[in-house]
Amino acid sequence: MSVSSEKQQDIEQPELPRPGAKELIDRLPRTNWRERSFAYWAEKQLCANDTWWRPLSSAVVGVSTSAMSLFLALGFHKVVVEDLHKLTDVIEAQRDRPIITIANHESTMDDPTMWGIMPTRMRWNPDYTRWTLGAQELLYKNPPLNAFFALGQTIPTIRGDGIYQLAVEIGIQRLKENKWLHVFPEGKVNQDEAIGRFKWGVGRLIMESERVPIVLPIFFTGMKEIMPLSQKVPVPRPNPFKSTLYLKVGDEIDFTAQIEEWKDARAKLNSDKEKRQLDELVRIAVVDRLWTSLDSLKAESSAAIAHGALD
Repeated sequence: MSVSSEKQQDIEQPELPRPGAKELIDRLPRTNWRERSFAYWAEKQLCANDTWWRPLSSAVVGVSTSAMSLFLALGFHKVVVEDLHKLTDVIEAQRDRPIITIANHESTMDDPTMWGIMPTRMRWNPDYTRWTLGAQELLYKNPPLNAFFALGQTIPTIRGDGIYQLAVEIGIQRLKENKWLHVFPEGKVNQDEAIGRFKWGVGRLIMESERVPIVLPIFFTGMKEIMPLSQKVPVPRPNPFKSTLYLKVGDEIDFTAQIEEWKDARAKLNSDKEKRQLDELVRIAVVDRLWTSLDSLKAESSAAIAHGALD
C-alpha cells in the first residue's frame, strides 16, 4: 500500500492562548498622534488607578449625569422610573460581586441620558457610575474626545470585532474589581418594535467574570422619539410638552447555578475542541436567558404604560 493511499488521521492542534488586554494594548498602532492618544487612554482605562484618575473621572461623570438630569427635567413632559431601587441598592451595598446591567438600545443618546435618573448622591462618585461599551468609531475620534470618554468610563468597542477584542478584555478586568458594567447587547440602535438579537460578548462577560455577576435587565422607551433614525441630521428633538420617558428595572437574573454547571462540565473535558463547543453552547444559553428576561420586562412595561403609567 502506497503512502499516498493511506488514511491520514486528523490530529487536533492545541488551542493557543488568546492575548490578554495588556498584550492587545501593546499591539495597538502608534504611528501618529491620534493612535498614540488612543493607546494611552486604553492603557489608562485598563488600570484606572493613577492618583489623578479618580478626581478627573469624578468630574466627567458628575457633570455628564447632572447635565442629563437637567435635560430630562427640561426636555421631557414626563419621566416615569419604576423600581430604580433594585439597581441603586446593589450599587451602594457592600458586595463581593460585580454588576452587569443590560438594556434595549433606542437611540445614540441612550447613554448617558438614561443615567440622568440616578440620585444626586451617586452622580459624582465613579464607583457608583457604570462602565459601558461604546462604539469606538463614533466616540474615540481625537485626543480630547479620547480623554473625555475614557474618563467617562466608556470602553471603546469595535463593532464586528468579535467577543475576544480589547473592549471585552477591559470589561472583564472591570468585573474583576467588582465594578458596574452596562451593556446594550443588541450592539446597535434598534427602533423596531421587537428587541433585536443579542451579541455573544455579553455572554462571555458573564461566564468569565471571576465572581458570578449580579445581572439586572433595564427596559426603557421614549428615546426613539427624541433621536429618530429617520432624521437626516442627528440632533436631539426633545419636547417638554409631549416627550415622555418610561424606564423600569427588572429583577436579578441569577446565573450562579448555570455557571457552576458549565465550569464542572468543562473541567471533565480533555479536548480543546470540546471545550470550545461547550463554551459556545453555554454562551448561547446565557444570551437566550438575557433576551427572554428583557423581552418579559418589555411586556410588563408595555402593560403598565397601557394601564396609564404615563398619564
